[in-house]
Amino acid sequence: MRTARGRYAKGRQRREQILDTALEVFATGGFHASSTKEIARRVGVSEPTLFHYFGSKQALLVAVLQARDERSAAARAEPGSGPEALLETVRDNGSEPGLVRLYAVTSAEATDPGHAAHDWFARRYDRLRTALAAELEPGAGPGADPGADPGAGAAPAGELTPDRVARLLLAAADGLQVQWLLDRPPGGAPVAPADPADPADPGGFDMAADLRALVAALVPPR
Repeated sequence: MRTARGRYAKGRQRREQILDTALEVFATGGFHASSTKEIARRVGVSEPTLFHYFGSKQALLVAVLQARDERSAAARAEPGSGPEALLETVRDNGSEPGLVRLYAVTSAEATDPGHAAHDWFARRYDRLRTALAAELEPGAGPGADPGADPGAGAAPAGELTPDRVARLLLAAADGLQVQWLLDRPPGGAPVAPADPADPADPGGFDMAADLRALVAALVPPR
């Protein structure tokens, strides 16, 4: 007889399997062109079983995006949420055009307050902007003086405050990824870079390098 703990473990494993499969299907075919029947078929469950875990296709999409964000953060080599972490994320996205497209399309559609992912994207951008701005505050980061007051000396209107720079960097990251998608060759097949240390896709342009140039222009060296 299976214990409650065993049932919970199996249910959690099944949920993770659905999320992994849905991410693959959504990233390959796009959200609207993908079907929950196909996701259920690949997982080996019925569609009603899939909806037992996720109440709707839209709820499944939100869960997929959230799980992907959590896994990316856990696997990131650069800890924290400063410019280097953002650059690492953009660089890694160069190997996943389907995922970049899924985020780009869904985030645009989610500007509609009635969209299932609207609240999730709004919270996500607020969290990312707040965390990035905190890392950009004077005195923040490794070696900072814990007694320093990062808010001392308010910047005049129009100056590049940490919050404004954080907003600009996030907007640039999103915009560069859209341009990168449009700039890719027909079929979108990535080409291996000549230099393994350089993640640029010769079929397009180096998003991370462009973003790094912007960081250098906006963020004073510490």
